[in-house]
Amino acid sequence: MKAEMKLRHSVLLVPALIFLVVIVLGLVFKDSFVPTLTAVFETLMWDLGWLVSITMLIFVFFVLTVIFHPIGNIRLGGPNAKPKMSYWQWFVVSLCAGIGTGVVFWGAVEPLLFAMEPAPSLGLESGSNAAVLWGMRTTFLHWTLTPYAIYVTFGLILAYVCHNMRKPFNVSSGLVPLLGDRAVNTRLATVIDVLTVFALVGGVAGSLGYGILQLGKGVELVFGITPNTMLYIAIGVAICIAYTATSISGLQRGILWLGDKNAWFFLFLLAYLLLCGPAAYIFNLFTQSTGSYLGNFIESMTYTAPFPNGELWPQWWDMYWWVNWLSYGPVMGLFFVRLGYGRTLRQFVVVNWLMPSIFGLVWFSIFGGTVLHAQFYEGVNYYDIYKTLGAEAMPLEAFNGVPLASLVKPFMLLIIAISFITLANSMISTISSMTMRNSSESEEAHFGLKLCWGILILAASLLFTLSGGIDGIKMVKTFAGFPIVFVGLAMVFGFIMYMAKRPRDINRNYLYEDEVANAPDSGAPEAKRSALWECIRARWAGKAE
Repeated sequence: MKAEMKLRHSVLLVPALIFLVVIVLGLVFKDSFVPTLTAVFETLMWDLGWLVSITMLIFVFFVLTVIFHPIGNIRLGGPNAKPKMSYWQWFVVSLCAGIGTGVVFWGAVEPLLFAMEPAPSLGLESGSNAAVLWGMRTTFLHWTLTPYAIYVTFGLILAYVCHNMRKPFNVSSGLVPLLGDRAVNTRLATVIDVLTVFALVGGVAGSLGYGILQLGKGVELVFGITPNTMLYIAIGVAICIAYTATSISGLQRGILWLGDKNAWFFLFLLAYLLLCGPAAYIFNLFTQSTGSYLGNFIESMTYTAPFPNGELWPQWWDMYWWVNWLSYGPVMGLFFVRLGYGRTLRQFVVVNWLMPSIFGLVWFSIFGGTVLHAQFYEGVNYYDIYKTLGAEAMPLEAFNGVPLASLVKPFMLLIIAISFITLANSMISTISSMTMRNSSESEEAHFGLKLCWGILILAASLLFTLSGGIDGIKMVKTFAGFPIVFVGLAMVFGFIMYMAKRPRDINRNYLYEDEVANAPDSGAPEAKRSALWECIRARWAGKAE
C-alpha cells in the first residue's frame, strides 16, 4: 500500500492547522500576543500547578520502583528478543535527543541566576552560601531525575505496549492497559495523538527558538555580526535543512551518527573546562550540591510558595519546566520505544533515566562551577554580563577565563547547532510515523511527511522568536504541555492495574503476552488456572533441559 493511503489525516492536519492559526494570530496581534498568553499562564499555574508537581513526583517514584520490582525483569519484545544497538549507541541517542539542547542553553545560566536571584519567599540573601547551594540543587531539580522520569514513564509503558502487546506505534496505544483495544484506532485514540503531536510541535518549536536566539547571539560575540530578522531566518532555515535531512536518513544512519558525534563533543567540552577551570571548586560544589539535592528532593518537588511574597516563582520556573518537559514527554517516550527493543524494563530505566541524570549533575556542576567561581573568587561579574547580554550569551561567555577561548567559542557554536538538530530530527521522525496508519516502531515515515513537519516547526519557532523572544517561546511550550498531565496519569494508573493482574510463574517472574495467550482456556477458572500452570511447567522443563 502506498504511504499516501496510510495517512492518519486528523493527526496530520489538525495540529498543523492549529499552529497555522496561532502563527497568523501572532503576526496580526504582535503587541498583545505574548502579554495575553502570559496572563493566562499565570492563572493556570496558580490554580493547577500543584497538580503538575505532584504528577512529576509520581513519575519519579514510578520509574524508581521499576528498578527494584520484579517487573523490571520483563524483556521488551519477548524473552528471545535481541537488542538492535549497543549500550553506548542507546545512551548517546537517548541523551542527545532528550534534554541536550536545554543543558547547552542553561548550563551556565541557572546556577548563577538562582544564586543571585533566589526565590523571594525563601528569604535568602543574594550571593550568599545558602543561595548558591539552593541554586545548584534547584538547577539539578530542573535538569536531572524529574525531566527524564517524564520521558521514561511514557517510554516504558509505550515500549511494553508496542513491543510485547504488539499494538500500533502511537501514543494512544499507551492507554491499552487501561481501556483495552478500544484505545486503538478509535476517536479517542485520534484525540490523544492529535493532542500529543500538537504538544510536541510546540515543544520542538520552542526549543528551536532558543537555538536561533542562542546562535544569533553567538554569531555576534564570535564574528561581530549584529543579529537581525534576516540572520535569525537564515539560521533557522539552515538548521531546518540539517534536521530534516538527517531525519529522512533514518534512525540507524543520520540520527544515530549525529547523536554519537554530539555526545563525544559534550564529553570533550566537559573535560576541557574541568582541566582548564577550577577543578577543586567544581568537585566540592558537585559533592555538597548533590547531597543537598537528594536530601531535599521531595520538599523541592512540592514547593509552591503560597505566600504573599511568593511572586509566582515556582510557577514561572519549576512548574514551567515540568509542563515544558511534558510537551515532549509522550512523543519522546515513543522515540525511546525504538531504542529499547531486546532490553529489560530495568535496563530501559537505567539507561534512559539514571545515566542521563548523572550526566546532568556533572554538566551543571562543571559549567555552573566555572561561572560561580569566577563570580565569587576571580572578580568577574558574570551576573552583570547576564543582565546586559542575556541568557543566550552565557554559554559562550563562560569560556572567557579558559585558554584558547577564541577557538573554543566557535566549537561551542557547532555543539549548540548539532544539539538542536539532534533533538529535532528524532522528534520529526517520530511524529511523522504517528501520522501513518498502523505504523510500527521499525517503519520509517515517508520523506514528504518529515519535510512537512520540519517546515511547520521552523515557521512556529521563527514566529515566537521574532514576536516574543524567550517569553513567547515559554508560553507556547507551556500551553502545549499542560494537558499531557492527564494523559500521563491515566497511562500510569492503567499500567499499574494491568500489571497487578498479570500471572507470574513459580519464581514470581511475569509471564509474557504470548505465554498467557497460548495457555489453553478450558472455561472454568479452576481448569484455566490448571492449564496455565501446565504451560508454565512445560516452559521451565524446557529451560532445565
